[in-house]
Amino acid sequence: MEPSPETQGLPAVRAMSLEDVEGALQLFDAVAEERLWIGTEPGYDRERYREMLARSLSRGHGMFVAQASDGTVVGLLSSREYEEYGWTLGMLVDARYRGRGLGRQLMDALFGWAREHGVPRLSLLVFPHNERALRLYTSMGFVEVERYPNDVTRADGAVWDTILMRKVL
Repeated sequence: MEPSPETQGLPAVRAMSLEDVEGALQLFDAVAEERLWIGTEPGYDRERYREMLARSLSRGHGMFVAQASDGTVVGLLSSREYEEYGWTLGMLVDARYRGRGLGRQLMDALFGWAREHGVPRLSLLVFPHNERALRLYTSMGFVEVERYPNDVTRADGAVWDTILMRKVL
């Protein structure tokens, strides 16, 4: 019998609920504070994000969390359908859990949801300097579709490229 994720030091992944929204926002706060991995930076409109998460949940979008044994949300994977990209995912993992397989567990949960809901492909945007995420996405079957130079302007004035990746399910 294989050990459970918790016994390997990883929180179990489950479908997100409305009760997880505040914990998800706290994770957003922490990752945004790092100013490296996501487009969101400190000072973002927290209420707008709260509403977006709640709306996505009410619409039955693929939304998953990883919750540590103390109840803290340490991983979040959300999906939404965009006109330009189709079903697109966004993922956050607490710094203490990165590189340990939690992102892979979150993505596996989304892949199962997507197949059950007839989603033909998933897309994502990632910064080129996020090498760990690029390795994960590539290992899970995502391929680079396009690069967008000077796509995101940061609060400090820096301008970053993004990479559009896609996986056919």
